[in-house]
Amino acid sequence: MGADAGGECNSSRADGAEPVEVHGRRFDERRSEAWCPPRLFAKPVRLHGPETVCKEGITKMNDTVALAGIDVSKDKLDVHVLPSNLVFTVSRDRCGLTDLVRRLRKAGVERIAVEASGDYERIVLAALEADGLQVQLLNPLRVRRFAEAEGTLAKTDPIDARLIARYAQHFPDKGLVRRPEQARKLGQFLTMRAMLLGILGEARNRLEHLDEQSLRALAESIVTQTSAQLVAVEADIARVIRQDHALAHKAELIRSFIGAGPVLTANLLARVPELGGVNRHQAARLCGVAPADRKSGKSQRRSTIEGGRHHLRPILHMVALAAIRSNPVFTAFAKRLLAAGKPKRLVLAACARKVIVVLNAMLRDQTYWKQPYAA
Repeated sequence: MGADAGGECNSSRADGAEPVEVHGRRFDERRSEAWCPPRLFAKPVRLHGPETVCKEGITKMNDTVALAGIDVSKDKLDVHVLPSNLVFTVSRDRCGLTDLVRRLRKAGVERIAVEASGDYERIVLAALEADGLQVQLLNPLRVRRFAEAEGTLAKTDPIDARLIARYAQHFPDKGLVRRPEQARKLGQFLTMRAMLLGILGEARNRLEHLDEQSLRALAESIVTQTSAQLVAVEADIARVIRQDHALAHKAELIRSFIGAGPVLTANLLARVPELGGVNRHQAARLCGVAPADRKSGKSQRRSTIEGGRHHLRPILHMVALAAIRSNPVFTAFAKRLLAAGKPKRLVLAACARKVIVVLNAMLRDQTYWKQPYAA
């Protein structure tokens, strides 16, 4: 009965409308003290120290620890400090680095995250570590994916500095392995070798189609000079390996494998310093020869090889071809896969993965390649 008929109104709304029930509960019904809203994220469990662990087992930095993210560019450094949100910019030179260390110390920063930026970050890392600060070097691709997951599409230097700090706060143990100085030096020689090979290949390709004698003479001189420079750089690569005892010992182990040559040896020493200290799955992923499954619901697509250090994949494929021809173990392995109906490209990829797994085990156990004897 309505209120105008003299009866009591059961509705708590002024307009007399009936309350709406939502999920079995009246919209105007008061929530009980025991009611708790659903939580989308796990509540972190506080530990002693600068880190916390969520109930799902994800490690993240304590929000009260001062953490700085630095975006490195050619001329300047953009800095974002959490949780104070202090933002400032310094120049990437000696005076700027001195000012950077002073301001970070004043802000009480305990940890610093820097994105790899094509060696521009090297002097920044050296200056910070020389002052005793803890620095984490990050993979820029992962930071970018983290930004996209957060819904941040804009990309500026201050935004990147904030994202670097937030990434390091959520993933304090996800950083790149720092290469030893000799490995970094060896990598520079390998970069120069790759550049000379590109110039040499292009000059030879152009020489075949040139009719003008003056241009042919110029191309021939480029080929001659580049070939001589390539020989000199390869001699320097061998010298760098020979002068370092640790690199020389690793090179000796790798070269004992039937199919491994100087190119593979130098590239593994320079670009994969982790080899021998990781498991076989990690070694394959680092070298870009690990297949990734692509299956969802009824879709069962073929696994593909993605990621890793792309310089190594073509080299490992060439080594796999050599091993299939000259190494009895890999010859038998390839024949077994082919007999099972596997395509040749898959067989080559499987042999390349097997090469890096075997080399990782040899470096881990400090053993030379042992040719199995026929029964």
